[in-house]
Amino acid sequence: MKPNLQYLFALLILNYSFFAQRDKEEADPMFTSAYTKYENKDYSGSYLDYSSYLMKKPKDAAALYNRGLCAYEMKDYQDGITNFNKSISLGRRNADAFYSRGLCHYNLSNFNVAIADFDTAISLRAGYTKALTYKGAALNELKRYKEALIVLDQAVNSDSNYDNSYYFRSITKYNLKDFEGGLADCNRSLALKNYYETYFWRGLHYHNLKRHKESLADYDTVIAHDPKYAKAYYNRAIVYYDLQNYTKSLEDNNKSIEIDPTKPEAYYNRALTKHQLGKYKDAEPDFNAAIDLKLNQSKHFLWRGINYYFLKKYSEAMNDLNTAIQKDNQSEYGYYYRALVKYTYEDDKGVIEDCNLALAINKSHDTYYQRGISKYNLKDYTGAIEDFNESLKLKPNYKLATLERGIAYYQIEKDELALADLNKAIEIDGKSSRAYYFRGKLKKYMNDIPGSCMDLKQAQSLGHDGATEELAKNACK
Repeated sequence: MKPNLQYLFALLILNYSFFAQRDKEEADPMFTSAYTKYENKDYSGSYLDYSSYLMKKPKDAAALYNRGLCAYEMKDYQDGITNFNKSISLGRRNADAFYSRGLCHYNLSNFNVAIADFDTAISLRAGYTKALTYKGAALNELKRYKEALIVLDQAVNSDSNYDNSYYFRSITKYNLKDFEGGLADCNRSLALKNYYETYFWRGLHYHNLKRHKESLADYDTVIAHDPKYAKAYYNRAIVYYDLQNYTKSLEDNNKSIEIDPTKPEAYYNRALTKHQLGKYKDAEPDFNAAIDLKLNQSKHFLWRGINYYFLKKYSEAMNDLNTAIQKDNQSEYGYYYRALVKYTYEDDKGVIEDCNLALAINKSHDTYYQRGISKYNLKDYTGAIEDFNESLKLKPNYKLATLERGIAYYQIEKDELALADLNKAIEIDGKSSRAYYFRGKLKKYMNDIPGSCMDLKQAQSLGHDGATEELAKNACK
């Protein structure tokens, strides 16, 4: 049973230079110097020159606005807000001032405040594409995706050549599970600007559309641009996992954690990958790390519990599976694996109870088989046969169900049916000592002593513990 992985990531903020300064003050050389340095991307030099100018003219709203732009470019968003506040209070109440202050609030994760500023900017300039775009981006961050879609549609309609509108709308559509629409927006954005973050999101859309080859290619592009991009390794690992290329998945999970050791989901995903590779002991500390880092959903305890089961740490497995079921009473795997743990405790009635609960959620050949085994142990051979029948309907060549149904038929003396199943079990697996052993016992009662001795000798050669005693009873030579 293979688990589903989920994507977990933070919304990425594009940091372009969006701003235009006010017209130069030709009469003041300090203002002109500051303006020129800003245009040449010397933001710290420009900031110092605007500060010198403001020593002479502290109430110049334009200079305060321009100094706020410098602060934004230097990522000092709080100082940017301070400058924009002063500029607005001194009368610079135009759309750009509110938009610029909104972007500072956006970068400080003050999303509701940012939206208020973007709304003011839009009210002052109808169809203000950038303000509409970043209002949509802020709504994305607040998980108000339906509202974000309306706003970003407006942004695209106001200017069909602004790449960020398509970029952020692709994120909105991703969260609304419109992967085809999101893919189209990523393609439109990339046609306007070749930006590696857009490849990251396009990779997510491709993956959800099961276009794994294209998804891997996009993550390769992102990683080639930024070899330290932990989330790209993390998501590429998920694609490899879904392709059952667990070795590649493990490599990417390792790289993701090496770059960012704080992401609990990366430990959980790496644990799942190690589990699929049969590295149960290695998976254990990663499951523990994920839960210690506050992952506490049902699935996290479920898969740690399953891993404990494979490590034969049955007490720990039982505790985790109980927790998983408490958190999600529709956890099919939780009931199924708890049934397996109970089987190791020889609690067949408990096994049947948990299998009943699992089957009420989903009809699984494994669960029918396990319930049939416990019914057999309780000598309910007819009930066991019924469960093995159901298991075989779902998986017709299921070797174990065929074998155990044959043994159950043997117990209720339906010899021909028993022989047919045991023959088929041996046809599927010619090294099944249990199949030869019971067919040998059956042939004795069908008066085929030579055939019985031959099967029991084969069972003995394959290591069946009871075969030697049966050979002696039959006086086989």
